[in-house]
Formats: sequence, structure tokens, C-alpha cells
Amino acid sequence: MAIILFCILSVSPFYEANFTALPIRSISIFSNPAGTGYQPGAEYFFTYHPDMIRTAVSLGNLGIGMTKIDSITYYEIGLGVRLPGVLSFGYAHQFDLKDYGISSHIIGFICRPNQYASLGYKTTLGERNHMFGGIGIRPYQEYVTLSFDLEYEGIDSIFTFYYGGMIQPIKGAKINIQADKDFNWNAGLELSSGNMKLAGAYSSIDKKFSGGIILSVQSYKTFLPAREKMARLNLKGNYPELKQKSFFGIPLRLIPGFTKLLSDLKSLINRDDIKAVLVELKDHNLGPAQREELENVLLEIKNSQKKVVFFADSYNGILTYALASIGDEIILSPGGSVVIPGIASRSVYVKGSLEKLGLEADIVAIGKYKSAKEILSRTDMSEADRVQTAKYLDDIYYPVLDNIAKNCNRAREDIEELVNEIGYFNSDDAKSLGLIDTTMYWFELKDYLNKKYGKMAIVDFEDIINEKIVNETWGNRKPRIALVIAEGFIVSGQGNPNFFVSSLIGGNRYAEIFENISKDKSIKAVVFRINSGGGDALASEEIAYALKRCAKQKPVIVTMGDVAGSGGYYIACLADKIYADNRTVTGSIGVLSVNLITKGLYDKLGITWDYVKRGEHSDAFWGLRHLTDEELASVERETRWWYDRFTSCVAEGRKMTQDKVGSLGEGRIYSGKYASEVNLVDETGGYLEALNAARQSAGIKGDVEIVVYPSRLSFSFLNNNDVQKDGFMYLMPEIEIK
Repeated sequence: MAIILFCILSVSPFYEANFTALPIRSISIFSNPAGTGYQPGAEYFFTYHPDMIRTAVSLGNLGIGMTKIDSITYYEIGLGVRLPGVLSFGYAHQFDLKDYGISSHIIGFICRPNQYASLGYKTTLGERNHMFGGIGIRPYQEYVTLSFDLEYEGIDSIFTFYYGGMIQPIKGAKINIQADKDFNWNAGLELSSGNMKLAGAYSSIDKKFSGGIILSVQSYKTFLPAREKMARLNLKGNYPELKQKSFFGIPLRLIPGFTKLLSDLKSLINRDDIKAVLVELKDHNLGPAQREELENVLLEIKNSQKKVVFFADSYNGILTYALASIGDEIILSPGGSVVIPGIASRSVYVKGSLEKLGLEADIVAIGKYKSAKEILSRTDMSEADRVQTAKYLDDIYYPVLDNIAKNCNRAREDIEELVNEIGYFNSDDAKSLGLIDTTMYWFELKDYLNKKYGKMAIVDFEDIINEKIVNETWGNRKPRIALVIAEGFIVSGQGNPNFFVSSLIGGNRYAEIFENISKDKSIKAVVFRINSGGGDALASEEIAYALKRCAKQKPVIVTMGDVAGSGGYYIACLADKIYADNRTVTGSIGVLSVNLITKGLYDKLGITWDYVKRGEHSDAFWGLRHLTDEELASVERETRWWYDRFTSCVAEGRKMTQDKVGSLGEGRIYSGKYASEVNLVDETGGYLEALNAARQSAGIKGDVEIVVYPSRLSFSFLNNNDVQKDGFMYLMPEIEIK
């Protein structure tokens, strides 16, 4: 009885259930509980043989099964856990609910060191000495599997062995045969239709057939022809670099935002079932550099012989239209419009408001282009700021015109004339001028697209990405690359979000992240994604030098989003390689110190202060008086000292002289394109290019596992972050492009 209860009386029609080195998911509970550690999942398993019925359910790493042999029914419950490295461990308890005397504890191990081999072992614990050990070999991925198992029963000193082979001539169809040492054989066929697998087998031992079914939440590869699909991407709202994952409105953790969108879109290229992408533009708010990266990946999709179609109620803005122009077809709502008046940048100045409120400021800034100071000190744009802003706009505007002209197969002069002479087009004019291909309402899209591009299922992009395919390949864990995302204002401390601000980069927090990554041997490289206009000088330096320490252990590649200016550039400059999009606001190497004088406001409100002090300068930064000449000179020295630290750090990272950095600094902003020309960045490109560079730097080929930092969500109900701890800021003003 002991051997009967441990073994499979009649061989399972599912091949992987018959060998200790092969099982995954629900079948693991009977053959080796370690299988759910390697491949957890949610599914139902049932097999029928005239002499035995087996059924099981797997829920993640947990498996529960039942076996009925004649009048005997017993149960198994087991758990599999993936261990670090190449091992998986499993434990199962086998028992009955009547007095059959069935009670066994089973442990199992599976080792899969690479894609070609798998080793399995299981044994009972206690008096019975019953063991199985086996090996599986895959000379050609999962399409050919050869297996061998050795069984030992200690009570009667029985040795026996089993062997078999399986081929998968097409995805989702498996033909197998297995036999014992006496060549009692069992042959079977398995077919997968996605969420359902069917299996049948014939045994030469008892001349009987067995059958089985697996119903899975996750899909297996199917033998059925893939239904052609059009992925519908609905672009609307903001796309932050880091966003909160919520459950019923309760924030749980942090996950990547825009970078995940790029990776998910890129994955469509290798999907044979995806024939086209429909991009519906709603009220979206993508930054200039984000649009550029999105353009690039959609262009890759188009170049892979998949159709890209755009639809919108209106195409507002030349950057939005430039994005749509890469499509094979541009569709507009009949009542919509195309608005391409060009681009412009505006800045706000609050000096007049401060004066009305009785507020003044002592401002010290290094760099004639450091326009952040002008927000408080001027009522209009300085000539230096006008020059740098004009250059930045030129670096965006004219390449955009070139791109539109190329995509629309027209001369740039034609596009520029439309922009300058008209700029606004209703749907009729847009069609007659060739800016769009046709007009229709959203409810007419499906019929139109099916008629023009062939019958396809139009499936939401999110549903396609969230579809989970069971991974039946072997091998160790994928090499891991850390994706560190820094977005927002740089502050001292942890930088926890609160009711006042949702995106902060805490100096302590990010320094800790880089320290932990440098010690984690499983992480082979780092991609550092930055979208920040700067902030606290000390916090910026803390992050920069933590990155430097990490870069001594493994490659660190920076990718800049819409903005990496001032402190946002400081935290990047010591990386091994820096990528910026052509439209990324880059540089602003400068430093700013502001002492806000609030006494005038207090006077207007009738508030008075009195105090006792010891030390001549103890009241200098209370905001109740201006700094004295002596104090102002001291602040200027300190500001210059911080600027020298900034330029020294950049000189070290970019391998320039400090004088050269100083000439490029002065608080000046650069487009990513211009920054690459003056060596402030290495190459123009986005997240996907940086990820590829990280792979190459770490010597990684093939897929990788992305580990996102920060992932832990900490929330402060009060604004307890130290925004300006030391009084000095590497800060640039926000650039607003319209």
C-alpha cells in the first residue's frame, strides 16, 4: 500500500506529472511539491482513469489535491518555495480522513541551473525510506524534453526506473511516450487552447485510456491559430515616472509609470497576434521628452510591419500632431480640429506681488543664466534667459518641423508655412490640406478599421499587457537590473509624499537605495531615471556620491526625462553613461541662495516681534531684516563654494577641466541635443536605449528582470520634509512649453 500511495498507479496523461524534475503548478502536488515554487499559478487539475481519479487546485505556491483509488480516498496539501539561486523546495503532507493509515510527509527539491537541464528529488520523512530522483533534459528549448527517474523503496530494497520523451511540434501540442524498465509504456497527447489543456493517454500495462483537463487563470501557449488583434492604447491624463499602486483606492506601493508604458509598447513588436496599434489621444498631458520617447517606440512598432493608427477629437499642439504624424493613418472626429501654432515658453514673475505683500528677498546666485532668481527679482525676462530659452525652443521646434515633413512626405517649408500663416484648421480644412487622412466618429472606428486593415479584434492595450502566459522554460532567474526612478523636488531627509506635494526626492532615501543596490550581488546594473529641476544642494550631493560608490560595484546608466536641471543634473553627472532625450531640459549648472524678508508682511498684518540675542548674526535668517553687507558677503562666499563643488563634481564625472565646466555652467539650460554636443551627456536617447546600454555594460544577453526602486510607499500627513536644509539650492525654474 505504501508504494501505491506514493506512486502514480496509472501514469498521468500529463507528461510533466510523471517525473520529479518536470512538474509545475497544479500537477506538482502529486509528483514533486517543489514545482509550485518554480512556477506558481492559479489553476484546476483533473485526471480520470478507470482505476483512479485525481483532482487538484493550485493557488499561487500552495497546492491541494485528492486521489481516489477504488474505495480509498486520500488528500495532499503542499507548498513550494523558490530559493535564492537555482533551487526550489517543496513540502507536502499526504493523509486520509478515515482509518486507512495513510500519513506521509514528503519533501522535494528541483534544481534548474539553465534552460537545458532540470534535476528533481523527493522523499518521504519517517520510517518509510522511499525516494525518487530524476533528470530532465531539453536539447531544444521546451519543444523537446527527455526524462529519466530512479525510484528506491527501502522496505523491500526495490530499485526501478522510468524514462520518456516528449516533443512539441507546434506550440500548445505535445506528443509523449514513457516507459519503465520492463518497457511497459504509456503514450499520450496534450492540447492547449490557452486557459484550458486537454490530455489523453493509452497504457500498455492495463490496456486502458486515461484523460485529463487543466483549467488555468493564466494562459498556456495554444495550438490554435492566434486571433489577430489591434491593440487600442488610450492616452489620457498624466504619465508620471513613478506612480502609486492602489487597491480599492488604498495606496500600497510605488510602481514605474511612463517607463513601463514604453517597455510594454516595445513588447508588442514580438507579438505575432498583434497586427496593429490604435492610439486614441484624449486629454493627455505628456511632456516634450515623453512625447519624443513615445514617438520612437511607436516608430519601431511601425517599422516592424505593424500598422499604427491615430484617432482624436482634436490634435491640439504641434508636439501632439508630430506624435500623430508617424502613424500610417491620422483620423479626426468630424467636429474636431488640428491646432499647430508653433511652440512658446512663458515664465512667471512674482516680484510685483511680493512688493504688494510687503515681502522682499536677499538673493545670491552664481551664473548669469540662473533664471530661477528672476522669478523673485524681476518683472520680465532677462536677455540671458531669453537667449537660452530661444536656443532651447529652436532645438525642439525645427526638428519637429522636419519630423512632420518627413512623416507626411512634404517639404518642411510647406509645414512651416501652415504653422505661420494659419496654425488652426477645422476638420474640413485639415483634410483638404492633407494634415489628416479621414474623419469619423469614435463609434465608426471598428467597422472602418476592420474593413480597411482586415478583421481584427480591437483589444484594450492594458488587457493585452496584463494577459499572463505560463512560462514553461527552464533556467535560473533572469539577470536583474535595478531601475531607480527619481522624480520631483530634491529635499533633505526621506522625501516622503504628503498632502502638500506628491513627488519628492529625499537625499537620505536615495542614498540608502544606492547603498543597498551596491551590496546586492543579484543586481548586475542600474538604470537611473531622473525627472527633476533640482532642489536642496546638500541632498543633491548626497545622492550623487552615493551613486558614485554604487558605480564602483556595477554599471550605472542615467536616463533623463523631461527635465534634469541643476540638482537634477548634479545627481546624474557621476554615472558611467548619461542619456538625454533631444528635448530634455538639461544642465543649469548653478547655485542659488534666497533669504526671504517677511517683516513688511508682518507690518501690514499688525504683527510685531521682539527678541534677545547673543551673537551678532544670530537673527540674520529670521526674515525680520535684510542681511548686512558683511553677512551678504559671507553668503556669496558660501554660494561660490557650493558652485565650485558642483563644477568639480561635473568635471570629475564628465572628464573635463573645471574651467571648461564653468564655461558651460553659469546656470545655463541646454536641450538634450545641445547637451550631447557639449559633452554634458553621452548620447541622445531615452529609457529603452539606457536599458540596452545597461545590459551591454553588464554583459547581459536576452531578457532581464527589472527591480524598481523606490517601491516602498511611505506617506506623511504633515509636511515634515526639509526642503531647504542648508539654505543653498541647485534649482532651475519650470520650463512651460505650449
